[in-house]
Amino acid sequence: MSLIKILPESLINQIAAGEVVERPASVVKELVENSLDAGAGEIIMEIKDSGKTFIKISDDGLGMSKEDCELSLKRHSTSKISDEADLWAIKTMGFRGEALASIASVSKMTLKSRRENDIAGTQIDLDGGQIVTIKDAGISRGTKVEVYDLFFNTPARRKYLKKEGTEFGHIVAMAQSVALAHPDVAFRLAHNDKNILDLPRVTDLFSRISDIFGLATAEAMLPVFYGGSEFQIDGFVGKPVISRSTSQYQYLFVNGRPVQNFAVANRVKAAFHSMLMENKKPVYILNLKIDPALIDVNVHPRKIEIRFEDQDRILSVVYGCVKMALEKENLAPLAFTESRRYMSDSFPGRNFGESFVNESFVKNDAPKFSVQDAMDFSKIMAGGRDRERRFDFFAGQKNLQIANSYIVAESDEGLVLIDQHAAHERVRYEQLMGQFETQQKSVQPLLVPLQMELTSGEMTLIEENVKIFEELGFEIENFGGKTFIIHAVPGFLSSEDVNTVVKSTLDDIVNSKHPSKLQGKKEEIITYMACRSAVKFGQKLSAGEMQSLLIQLGKMEKPYTCPHGRPTIVSLGLSELEKMFGRK
Repeated sequence: MSLIKILPESLINQIAAGEVVERPASVVKELVENSLDAGAGEIIMEIKDSGKTFIKISDDGLGMSKEDCELSLKRHSTSKISDEADLWAIKTMGFRGEALASIASVSKMTLKSRRENDIAGTQIDLDGGQIVTIKDAGISRGTKVEVYDLFFNTPARRKYLKKEGTEFGHIVAMAQSVALAHPDVAFRLAHNDKNILDLPRVTDLFSRISDIFGLATAEAMLPVFYGGSEFQIDGFVGKPVISRSTSQYQYLFVNGRPVQNFAVANRVKAAFHSMLMENKKPVYILNLKIDPALIDVNVHPRKIEIRFEDQDRILSVVYGCVKMALEKENLAPLAFTESRRYMSDSFPGRNFGESFVNESFVKNDAPKFSVQDAMDFSKIMAGGRDRERRFDFFAGQKNLQIANSYIVAESDEGLVLIDQHAAHERVRYEQLMGQFETQQKSVQPLLVPLQMELTSGEMTLIEENVKIFEELGFEIENFGGKTFIIHAVPGFLSSEDVNTVVKSTLDDIVNSKHPSKLQGKKEEIITYMACRSAVKFGQKLSAGEMQSLLIQLGKMEKPYTCPHGRPTIVSLGLSELEKMFGRK
């Protein structure tokens, strides 16, 4: 008896679905792409429970006949290619003919469609990929696909879905991306019967950017254009002032298809050279129109990667036209100290669970003293001093600042180096935690309320965590649409750029390894807020400010590390110094 068996069609479809349908956002993406290929002028996305229980995509496209409705549910059935030559001239979003069959195999699905001149439409109901009923249906021209109980028959896949906020965030990000690629199409997105996106058809990309990100962001974008014979590039690149700490605001579209290409991202950033602050990424929305024969889109099942026949040429043009746009604006490069001013060094890679020990401590040419000795403060804190007196050795000493980043102080035991950002971050963190836990928040009303335009994703994060922000001292009001009004802020933020602190904190939440666990997790929000509002590397401090920071640090419960585990202080005892200079 043969050990090799031919798999049944139902199992083949489920395996294929594992490549195409990763999460609810994958379903929405595939169905929206089908709608675009059908020439839709309006696409409506209705979602419930982040797509886990219900997804409905409706369009006003060409529609399908009864025969085509049935064929569309079979694997590798498509109207978009017919022979091998077509594979190298793809002009549509989809081409494999796998989407509907894959989605149907892991859900309960209803397909409805009608062409313009058909008397009646067609409705097909499926359960786990098996057709249950086929009947006539009253429907306007176009197609509607309803997906229920996604992954109901693959519990292992369903178990690994993230929490509602995370899954819906992926849907919003996908919807915004497709909407930016196709400004001439109207898009609507609703979640649990609440309108999230309502984007009318527009004639230009600038208007679509304004509708999604707000007019202020759109006006901070610079046009980019290249009109070559082999390919054309148009779009916008953001001025340095709107750069972000995440790459989620970087969009590349190739013939209307959203794709990921890290080489393009690197060349765009290179064009900025020293105009960007450290750890910041440029914002851009670029459209590349190219002969389909010069690209390969058949690289990844989800069609998010693409290969170029002459990538070096494209990268060179991208670099050149972005650089030209920046030079036309006369944007001056930042000086070294300026570029470091707002750097938050506590987030080198946001890998909070990993060690933050600097590489220089473990290289062969490291200083000849142990890390443990340098971090062991029991020696200089010995003698039974209480917490209020542990840092008395700083009192009255003249402190120095190195590179506007480190404070040098003297103790009874020797030399002490303080990371000013990490130290202030510890102070801010414990102050905030104390206010949060005792409900004794410090609130500073704003003389002029701050109006913030947020993206749909940022708006969702604010709404999910609004109680935490309020308990920290923010007074936030939803002003309608994607606009929030901040009437008051925590006292320590009264002199800060509140807009930057809040948006950077939202970026940190998105970049967190576990964003789905942030709901109700005050420590994470407070950690981000403390980092974003603390003294930065490259920020010059007066003698009084240095002294005040050290006194505050000495009163903290855990003064020796920042909230992420990085050291705030490194000490060199006199005995260690004597050894280093050969006196012992």
